[in-house]
Amino acid sequence: MSISALSALANHDCQGLRFILTDFDDTLTWEGQLPVETLHALAQLEVNGLKVIPVTGGCAGWSDMIARSLPVDGVITEGGACFIGKTADRHLTYAFWRDEFEMRAEQARLLAQVNQVLIQFPRLRLARDQSYRLTDVAIDYAQDITPPAIEDKNACLAALIALGLNAKASSIHINVCSQGYDKFSMAQRVLSQVYGLSDAEQQQQVLYVGDAPNDESMFARFPLSVGVANIAEHLSIMRHRPRYQTTQPGGLGFAEMASFVLSARRI
Repeated sequence: MSISALSALANHDCQGLRFILTDFDDTLTWEGQLPVETLHALAQLEVNGLKVIPVTGGCAGWSDMIARSLPVDGVITEGGACFIGKTADRHLTYAFWRDEFEMRAEQARLLAQVNQVLIQFPRLRLARDQSYRLTDVAIDYAQDITPPAIEDKNACLAALIALGLNAKASSIHINVCSQGYDKFSMAQRVLSQVYGLSDAEQQQQVLYVGDAPNDESMFARFPLSVGVANIAEHLSIMRHRPRYQTTQPGGLGFAEMASFVLSARRI
């Protein structure tokens, strides 16, 4: 599927939106920072009645901070393992894909397997935020490793998959989690059970923004999908691509998307 410029996104599609779901690393951030333009865009989307829900492979501890401090309606964290939502009085709630204690036990088993694989790849290591994860295991290849260990990442990913593990690469980590869920499956559950959207309404009222191969489950199922400009480096290996693409990278591209959508909604 060819990707269209963001300018091809129709006004009537923008006007029907109620939700913007978005990846975080290198989609809301850029070069490790949250740009001022991104924060302004998030605030403007909230003021204009659009609910933003980050959908991230990031750890639950970090996602708790995001949910508490940014103008978002909640966070789907650890690749779909948990939804951190907000009550009317802004207290946080945690809803796990399966029983929390069952998922914590599975995480311990995954960690033991990952540590054995990592012996083969001395440049790679567990992500610094592993202690703040509740369900999955993250391997750093490009967050705190310079230069990024791309060849080792690819080989490690192949080794994990060969073991039958559910492993996917983001722009900075390899994430390893239990089978049975991904970003889309939890997004669909949240949209239907928390917000009451039918499948048809999800297709019309939700736009997804991402930057990497671990966003493919979202690109495949949400017809209104946008890739920020830096997704270009991954497109050759992606089966499911976004429908539209920004001209700016990361959080600057997200701000570009927000500005376009809000302008279209005023017409």
